[in-house]
Amino acid sequence: MKIIITGATGSLGSALTRHFSTCGHEVIATGKTNTPPKGLLEAAQYLVTDITRPYSLPDADVCIHTAALSDDKGRPGDLYNANVTGTLHTLKAAGNCKKFIHISSSSVYLPSNSPLTEDMAGRQNNRKLSPYGYSKLLTEQMLIENNTAKSCFVLRPRALYGAYDKVILPRLLKLVKNNSIQKPGSLEVKVSMTHYDNLSHAIECCIASEKTGINIYNVADDKVYTLIDVIRKFTRAIYESNLPEKKVPVAFLKILALFRLNGITPLLVRTFTNDMVLDISRIKKELSYNPSMELSSSLDKLGKWVESIGGAEVLKTGDKSLAWK
Repeated sequence: MKIIITGATGSLGSALTRHFSTCGHEVIATGKTNTPPKGLLEAAQYLVTDITRPYSLPDADVCIHTAALSDDKGRPGDLYNANVTGTLHTLKAAGNCKKFIHISSSSVYLPSNSPLTEDMAGRQNNRKLSPYGYSKLLTEQMLIENNTAKSCFVLRPRALYGAYDKVILPRLLKLVKNNSIQKPGSLEVKVSMTHYDNLSHAIECCIASEKTGINIYNVADDKVYTLIDVIRKFTRAIYESNLPEKKVPVAFLKILALFRLNGITPLLVRTFTNDMVLDISRIKKELSYNPSMELSSSLDKLGKWVESIGGAEVLKTGDKSLAWK
């Protein structure tokens, strides 16, 4: 098939470009940089695009839209321009594609003591969503109102991870200071996570589906994790040892979050103190989604990748180039 992937220089875009290129599809990758990485040029045809302005795309079978401004501290206007307006421009540019697959986010939800179902988005207290999460919710609403594609899928992954990740892993590694884990509270909260391979599988399920109109699904690993176990496993794989743990009072973090100090935000505090589990029964039932990857089985590859890029301190920078290293 001919598949367009927007945002190909980002972590998710790079993972999907690698996956679908390796599967033998013709991939047309887009991004805003004029100097794409060598690995990207070897895997796909590359087009320079600015989604915040009207633009055009070639004909293709599928458009997978990953390009977005993913910044919890971003300004509402910038987030709206990149995520809502940018998605509308991309939908129009991909007008000749049979399927449009939009990668949304679990940030459209607030934490909940019960698993989050697709119909809960927009029915919680939207004022408590992060600016990023609210922009993604508005993007979904825009798609529902403006979709012209015969088949449009909206996927909501949670905490995407795997080799080449420059977002989630750097955030978790910032808890490591002086060779110990600075543990805010107990971190005994239940969380969903989504391996890149499982999201790729979910997209394949969408491509194979004969569903028409708008279809919205949560996407996550089959296993529900405990956050402290996730941090321990990640750090053990990267540092090759069990790190000592030092407890940090949650009340102290809330004070930092109130004034946005040291990169601490209210959203980050909620992440450390509230369950965030996605109900994935709908995508299993309707699209036969069957995720095979989970955290433990991905750690060996992840550890080798971190070593190859120069170690944990390099990964902590979250540098943009890491997605294609």
